[in-house]
Amino acid sequence: MFGMFLQGLTIGLLAGIPLGPASAAIVDTALRRSLPRALAMGVGAALVDFAFCLAASTGFGALLQDRPNVVSILRVAGGGVLMALGILMVLRRPPDPTRVRIRRPIRTGTLVAAAGTGIAISGLNPALMTTWLVLAGTVLAGLSVAQALVVSLGVFLGTLAWFVGIAVAAHRGRASLGAHAVWFTRGAGGLLVAYGLFLLAQPLVARLLEG
Repeated sequence: MFGMFLQGLTIGLLAGIPLGPASAAIVDTALRRSLPRALAMGVGAALVDFAFCLAASTGFGALLQDRPNVVSILRVAGGGVLMALGILMVLRRPPDPTRVRIRRPIRTGTLVAAAGTGIAISGLNPALMTTWLVLAGTVLAGLSVAQALVVSLGVFLGTLAWFVGIAVAAHRGRASLGAHAVWFTRGAGGLLVAYGLFLLAQPLVARLLEG
């Protein structure tokens, strides 16, 4: 079982490395807001990886493969949400990173809301869902429920470790970035807008090719 856990941990770390919507939002939050909010968002996003991995490796993911219309709807919804998030990141002017200070304890409700944002961003990312469906059919094929739970726990901790790492790096580096931090967040926002447009265009392109 420990080998299955290490396998999940490795997959989680590798899956988190590309700059996806969740990573971009976590870095943006660490630069503009606070480290605790960014960490809470990372926990929420990692929980989605846990859920997707568990669902896909126990056979529930196969239900989506038989329902292409549902996948198309998820792509459109996810594309719209990611575009909106990207536009907000591009237009929103963050405060001076050198002057950001936490003057009072962050409320539990604020952290819960941040975790919910992480869940929403990752949960509405159809590419993430597709990735776990592919892994479930290859690397994670034939697992028992107990093995799937162990692997999924490893995935959760692996992706969470990545999110914590980038959040801490962004938080510590915002003073040295100074006014240039705004361009990092705007660049990440631009990538999200482009990714959202790509998701929105996929069903249309598929219909045109079928026609």
